[in-house]
Amino acid sequence: MCRTLALCIVVVGCAAASPQRSEPSSTAPKVAAPGPNEVRFDHRIVSVFWGDGDTFSFKELGKRHSARLKGFNALESYGPVHRWGDWAPSELFALAKKAGVVAAAKGWDCRILPGGGGYGRKLVDCPNLRDELLRTGLAHVFSMDRPGDPSALALQHQAQAERLGIWAKGVPEGLVTSIHSRHERPGRATAYDRVVDAKTGHAPMVAHKLNYAVCQEVCHRGSCMIYVPYKQRYGGDRASCLR
Repeated sequence: MCRTLALCIVVVGCAAASPQRSEPSSTAPKVAAPGPNEVRFDHRIVSVFWGDGDTFSFKELGKRHSARLKGFNALESYGPVHRWGDWAPSELFALAKKAGVVAAAKGWDCRILPGGGGYGRKLVDCPNLRDELLRTGLAHVFSMDRPGDPSALALQHQAQAERLGIWAKGVPEGLVTSIHSRHERPGRATAYDRVVDAKTGHAPMVAHKLNYAVCQEVCHRGSCMIYVPYKQRYGGDRASCLR
């Protein structure tokens, strides 16, 4: 208890004047969530143009970049080139387009990985997009060196069991994802096709010594793909089977 009124006034005044401690404010930059046709790399939002669900392009500092997404593959969207089971090529072509529409409809958190994605592209990881497309059967697990990620394979196997997307008319033993004619690389004795195992996601090279004709259908392990060289996939020089 204060002995004098003056002392009480001094004590109360000092207490009132004592500075209040506050938590330090965060200096970390805040970036809004990405929207349609956008991805977020760390702390920056980038506008992108989607291809077939597993590729996109973007501009940064005046330079155009292409990106290949890690861990999965969507069907080719440049034309009706895939076929297996009771699917018509036009039906699978529509599903390939749908994968790109799904990718473009939302924003995704991604990161650029070391190395590259082939053909001069950046290798990018967008886990939520990968899971979304695998869960709905609009893509499949793709790993060149070993079986795919177990959690990704679990999503694919569930989509296969439920007959979703590309699995609606059955599951082939393998899916042809790319084909190459021997004449593309003069002087080399062999060329290769790439076929992904529909159970494990492993996509090894299948070596061969064949020269393919434009628009020739090539089949492996229960699925087929039409051979069209890259230069004849777009524009006025498109192959007849794509018109």
